[in-house]
Amino acid sequence: MNIQKIQAILGIDTCAELDGADEEQLKQSIYMASAAMQEVEQELEANARYQEIKLQKAALELGKRDVDKRQKAKIKYCLHLIDERGKR
Repeated sequence: MNIQKIQAILGIDTCAELDGADEEQLKQSIYMASAAMQEVEQELEANARYQEIKLQKAALELGKRDVDKRQKAKIKYCLHLIDERGKR
């Protein structure tokens, strides 16, 4: 991700705050951001509704992955045959 996109996500105020921070403060900000992400992840993992939806999503994606895998293999094999026959 380029720096302009990162700045757009953070906003002017957060960027200005971080621009004025020393190395220790920047390291502390990294730690706090990481801790916040872990806390949210732990809350989600403890949420029964989230777990139910996560399992449903995984089941739905399994079927899609199987279809995708087979169809991508079919495309690759067709391209292989075309190459083998010197038509591409």
